[in-house]
Amino acid sequence: MTKKPLQFLFDAMYHNKQSFADFATGDIGRHLSARQITDDAGKKRDVFVPDKVLRKYHSFLNLFVFNYLSVNTAVVFSYRKGTNAADAVRSHASSRHFYQADISSFFPSITADIVRRSILRDEAQTPVEDLGDYLDRIIDLVTIDGTLPIGFSTSPVISNTALLPFDDAFAAHCLRNGLIYTRYSDDITVSSQEKAPLLALDAVIQDLLCRCNLPEMRLNERKTKISSTGRKIKILGMVVLPNGVVTLDAKVKNRIETLLHLYVRNQLALQEVMKADLVESAETLSGLLNYANTVDQGYLDKLRRKYGVTVVDTLVHQPKRTDSKKDK
Repeated sequence: MTKKPLQFLFDAMYHNKQSFADFATGDIGRHLSARQITDDAGKKRDVFVPDKVLRKYHSFLNLFVFNYLSVNTAVVFSYRKGTNAADAVRSHASSRHFYQADISSFFPSITADIVRRSILRDEAQTPVEDLGDYLDRIIDLVTIDGTLPIGFSTSPVISNTALLPFDDAFAAHCLRNGLIYTRYSDDITVSSQEKAPLLALDAVIQDLLCRCNLPEMRLNERKTKISSTGRKIKILGMVVLPNGVVTLDAKVKNRIETLLHLYVRNQLALQEVMKADLVESAETLSGLLNYANTVDQGYLDKLRRKYGVTVVDTLVHQPKRTDSKKDK
């Protein structure tokens, strides 16, 4: 690979339609805004919204820097092309006992120093010859108040590589102990045929996070749990059946089938339920069906038999409106 200066790559990507001077030295604050959202648990979070220009800068950095940084692809299933949450769950389908935990305040616990170490570790793998000259600026472009923000397209990609030392160390621990480990963003899942090796994992994980220079990261004790076959096994919102088949949760299936029934029988009622026009309602239903197709194709075949191949497949392939069309 022939390395090139960062400005050469930037100008080649944007054909001088974006200012490299602004990218390299401009006021970042004028390119973003902040808003507060409330998640399903009622917790309020600050989300930072980059403008069109800053989104382009982030796309450039993902393409030429962050996508080149190492990830343990054997265990990490989040934010990667060609993998999804269902693939992570299928890794555990033949196990009998399951440990699930998540990392509290995941993105904000990834500091600017962690980002710096990640870039320097794999600097040689990037196509940028003068990356060191812009390292401080790059970190400023992708962090706010010294941590990864929620809302930047760079944060998910960076999080995958930032945890590489932990992923490698914990995967090795699991391999030695006959355990299966996967991570999907902040969600850690470990499974085995025996329950005993799972009981001490809280301490093992916290110790490894500290050893890997990730001391800001803490497990959310309220969400850590161990479950076993014989009870409902729900991982990443999906259900593992006793026969090892991964399928959708019953609540999701009920919602899909209710919306499909209305789509076929009473589209006015569908719009009332969705509080949206028919096109937007169909887009939402399309997203649910595509999710079902990713998780359990057998269930989608059942829907085809019940509601018709044409109806289901038309919705599956429903084109999404662009933002500009939605605004009209």
